[in-house]
Amino acid sequence: SSDECPAPAPAAAPGSTVTGLAGVARVLAVASITFVVVLRSEQGHREAITQARDAAVTAATQLVFNLDALSSPPVDGDLALVLKGATGHFKQQFTASQVQLKRYVLDRKISSSGQVMAAAAVRYDSDSATVLVAIDRTFKDSTHSAGVVAKDRWKLTMEKHGGRWLVAELEPVA
Repeated sequence: SSDECPAPAPAAAPGSTVTGLAGVARVLAVASITFVVVLRSEQGHREAITQARDAAVTAATQLVFNLDALSSPPVDGDLALVLKGATGHFKQQFTASQVQLKRYVLDRKISSSGQVMAAAAVRYDSDSATVLVAIDRTFKDSTHSAGVVAKDRWKLTMEKHGGRWLVAELEPVA
């Protein structure tokens, strides 16, 4: 009939509640440890990427600085520094034009120095990056004895080879 009460639920065995709570506690402990391990791993990955970005920006800035410091003399040493930081297409282009560039620097008696105004990575991962570098270059030559300031802006494609960041592409930015 409808007046009947439902039968009471059987009572839990005395130790089963404690055992159930201990099982839940173990699951929560394992989940917490897993979360901490994943979080630390992710943090380590972010730190590695940040270090890679910073190293790529430093290498790009140094190469542009070296390129803008070509002077007569020591043009041979300046050219060697640029070549040391190059790879890929940029290295091929720079190697192919080195003789003409050296002749130009020596013939015009160029003295050049640069001041980095800004540098930043616009895309990066652990082994490649795109870096923008703004440098103001002051140069003197046989026709500009008082000096001329050029505001050079570059986009560099960086690649990591053997633990070193090298310039694979170099493009002027308008």
